[in-house]
Amino acid sequence: MGIGKLRCAVINVTDLSVAHEFWSQVAGLEMIGSPDGWHGWLGFLGTRNPWNHEIILQKVRSAPVEAGTPSHGVTNPVHLDITPNDGIDSAIEQIVQLGGSVKKPPSLYPRPGSRGDEAPAIDWAVMQDPFGNEFCLVSDLTEEQSRAAMAADAESDHEWRRAAGVTT
Repeated sequence: MGIGKLRCAVINVTDLSVAHEFWSQVAGLEMIGSPDGWHGWLGFLGTRNPWNHEIILQKVRSAPVEAGTPSHGVTNPVHLDITPNDGIDSAIEQIVQLGGSVKKPPSLYPRPGSRGDEAPAIDWAVMQDPFGNEFCLVSDLTEEQSRAAMAADAESDHEWRRAAGVTT
């Protein structure tokens, strides 16, 4: 059954408009959402109705690593997003048992209060396989979970996640 299901591929780019044009032609997918990207840093390719993003274009400051360049301490130019079957905490435990590691512990995004009144939409963590390749675990929050996190008197990622009911 697996720990989760492939959600989408994420490609680091320095120019969303160039990336939208290039990857929509290469992959045969339409641009969905704004041409300027979500909050200016995430573009989506897939289908509009129903919404299904198959590729996320993630705007970064500098170009991905050139071929042959050692990648120690560098973010992967492409990574996968996985939606866990049984929650992020369970997936992390299983991935660590398989030889993976946690690069960024789980948190809600956006973090409550970090973008004004914008409520968190996802619970996510950044993982690494046994070779250092990064991938994200991503679970959508329900409206109820999002509201609970926003209403919480919390100061840490763990407290917001607990208020949302995604961890103990």
